[in-house]
Amino acid sequence: MGKFAAFTLVLLLLISCSSEDDFGLESTQFVFSEQKWELVKMTESWANTETTGSDMAWQEYYIFTPEGTFLKSRTVDEVNTIAEGTFEVMEFEDDDAHYLELTFTTGNVLAANCTGDDKELLMYRTSSMISSLWMACDGPGLDYVLSKN
Repeated sequence: MGKFAAFTLVLLLLISCSSEDDFGLESTQFVFSEQKWELVKMTESWANTETTGSDMAWQEYYIFTPEGTFLKSRTVDEVNTIAEGTFEVMEFEDDDAHYLELTFTTGNVLAANCTGDDKELLMYRTSSMISSLWMACDGPGLDYVLSKN
């Protein structure tokens, strides 16, 4: 019985240490393809409510290019606003998650952040889902799925 428990423990350690997807950095392949990420869910932190689809306050998507640029489009009541800028993949010490740091060159009003500047931070949840960190300062939680790779 002791050998079985030790084998199971070693197996669990190997599985937990392996990084098959690494939160999608390999599978998303920014270097090789343009990507479109669409807003699919909004979560209001103060009311603890979730909305999806046409019930959301706005529709939104990002397009990331292999050249390290992005376009962000938001439609509210049939009015479309566009923002553009550059992005880079970020990792922070003592944090296993991976992030996209966006720097807006136009349309800063669409930068969903806590500081009111031209930066926005998105976190990889999986290889096909990213989330805004705006909720950390009472903004809505915004979840996006990869719709075009």
